[in-house]
Amino acid sequence: MILRASLVSCDELILLRPIQLDPALIGQTLPCDLYSESGVLLAGAGMLLTDTAQFQRLATRPLYQQAAPGDDSIRPLQRLQDIAAHTAKLLAGPEAGLSEEELRLLAGAFVALYRIDPNACLGYPRVAPVAPPWFNHSLLTLFISVLLADQLEFSEAQIESLAAAALTMNISDIALHERIHDGLLASSDWTQLRRHPTDTANLLQRIGVTDMDWLLSVQQHHENMDGSGFPANLTGAQISLAARILRVADVYCSRTSARSYRPPKASRLAFKTLFGTEGTQIDMQIASLLLRRIGLLPPGTLVRLANRETACIIGLGRNGHVLFAISFLDARGNAIKSPRERNLASHAYAIRYPVDADPVWPKINWPMLWGY
Repeated sequence: MILRASLVSCDELILLRPIQLDPALIGQTLPCDLYSESGVLLAGAGMLLTDTAQFQRLATRPLYQQAAPGDDSIRPLQRLQDIAAHTAKLLAGPEAGLSEEELRLLAGAFVALYRIDPNACLGYPRVAPVAPPWFNHSLLTLFISVLLADQLEFSEAQIESLAAAALTMNISDIALHERIHDGLLASSDWTQLRRHPTDTANLLQRIGVTDMDWLLSVQQHHENMDGSGFPANLTGAQISLAARILRVADVYCSRTSARSYRPPKASRLAFKTLFGTEGTQIDMQIASLLLRRIGLLPPGTLVRLANRETACIIGLGRNGHVLFAISFLDARGNAIKSPRERNLASHAYAIRYPVDADPVWPKINWPMLWGY
């Protein structure tokens, strides 16, 4: 990530990487300088955070700190693309090429990337898929699952097992899930679909997976709270908490992810389904937690602003309330050379409505929107 900062000359470049403020800093001094996405210095190292209000004014916007040259954490999107491509190829290959050790390492690598920049991990694959559709969906499900597991105070070991389950939940029949993406699911596929959780759990056991949290999450990720799911028609507490998290994340990502026949859907429509027709099927407490945490305008949401610019939400809001977006098309639909941070609280930049990506748009440098 290379950004120009206001405190240096216009010819000098500094490297920035995302940072999240810890509430424990209230009453303490800042350990480093804090910048906006555009490289503007927001608060200097040594500044005293006197109270909660001052902390929140900073924490509700995307923040960055200066990174040391050569710091590999400044390239998480490239690493995400590289690891995703390798993982998709591995999972689509022969069963003999799979091992419990490598799958766990890959799940841990994705969790580590999420820790570096959760906003980019949640948003970038929505607008610029990093892998084949079947795996891009699993990856988004993994990141949403980690977000929820963090809120429910899972241990790191539990989070790694859940991430591994999201990564592998559909690998027994990738061709089936490719047909789902293409909208080509035939009536004869339903028997196969109902069988795939068990088939996948059995496959994982054959390659040496003994982690019951991982296996149960895969086995139960299509079970419903009202007993209408499969393969065992479990109800309520019979379904593990991790599997209930995975179920909510899987359904949410299915509703918001692009298909070959349609662009990504708005988060608002996904939650309308979650709290409507599927309200008896999923864990509503987990769905409510997701709504509070990610809101109706999650990272990767595209919006039209009051000044007719097109912008992308690039960060999680506080309690679902988003304050900033990055404009990438001007009012005439031309690409903005240097995407601009917009304060959505300003009347001039208020959100008018969500939009879908349009094939007629000029080529968009999506990584730049997240500062990379």
